[in-house]
Amino acid sequence: MKLDKRIKTYNKKYQKELEDALRIIEPYLIQAFTSFYGEEYYRQIAYVVQNMKYTYFLSKNFFKSFQNLNYGLSAKDQRVIQTYLKYLANISLNGNRIKDENALEEYFLKKLIVFSSFEQDRLVYADFLSLIEQDVPIYTYVVSENEFLMDKAIFLPIFVLDLKVIIHELNHALAIDVVGFTDDELITPTLFLNEECEELFNDYIAEQIVLEYMKIKGPIPKGLNRFHIVNAYESFYYLIEIFYYVFEQVIKRCIMNKNFNMLREYAGKEDFCLFCSLVQKYYLQGGCSEEQFNELNNFVLKMNEHAFTIENYDYENLFQKLESMGYRVRRLK
Repeated sequence: MKLDKRIKTYNKKYQKELEDALRIIEPYLIQAFTSFYGEEYYRQIAYVVQNMKYTYFLSKNFFKSFQNLNYGLSAKDQRVIQTYLKYLANISLNGNRIKDENALEEYFLKKLIVFSSFEQDRLVYADFLSLIEQDVPIYTYVVSENEFLMDKAIFLPIFVLDLKVIIHELNHALAIDVVGFTDDELITPTLFLNEECEELFNDYIAEQIVLEYMKIKGPIPKGLNRFHIVNAYESFYYLIEIFYYVFEQVIKRCIMNKNFNMLREYAGKEDFCLFCSLVQKYYLQGGCSEEQFNELNNFVLKMNEHAFTIENYDYENLFQKLESMGYRVRRLK
């Protein structure tokens, strides 16, 4: 009981801390996203950011990661994490004694969710326990039981969080819309052809939006400045960086206009498919050799040549990006 009481105190404190942080950063997020994507998308961006529904949950993986990797935690933060991990171990132990599947799901949702914009029955219907068990921040949709109401939603781990995690998930929300659903899954077209590519590019874009946020001197309020989370994607940016700079403007237009075929047309469908497959392969195997990296960039150069045949291709933007990366560019027009 003493542990439960302490956890309730923590949850109340860190829920308010996160709610206050989201309220403070909201106008700056809109400004940073608009600066990145363009003024013409201001209303679209503002609507998504202002109407996002959040759920805060307890993440065992995140608590353990910060404890094990020693992020320069204060003694107080260490105690908080240790207390949460002890609590999570207890509820897991108690959950093993519950045999009824529905009762078990409701038990874990009640114990793991600190706050949600949604009622408990709607979370149960949407099978949110399966999402929570993934134990990572996630962007999704919540479908109502009558299937006529569908809301964009972001799940965030409480306490162990930083600004980029929020921007990463919000960018997913801008990029991905549901076009339909079956009994088993939502149908959500994406820009890239596999999850690894989608996440790598989304995280790389989130990094650029963080830089825009810093340029406008956006605040980092309490609750988002406790940790700086270094995720696995950052080590693999080199796989996609050249492609991103070659097709940056096309990627932005595709995301904001939901016209995912445009990128494939600019890049050439066959080469684009092969590029996505190679990025996935190298990511899953933990990297690539210099020879494989050169092969990957050769595909990008080939796709770039194809893009030059497309009307209205933004040559000057490409030239400037390549020059900023140290390449010598000779303009022929």
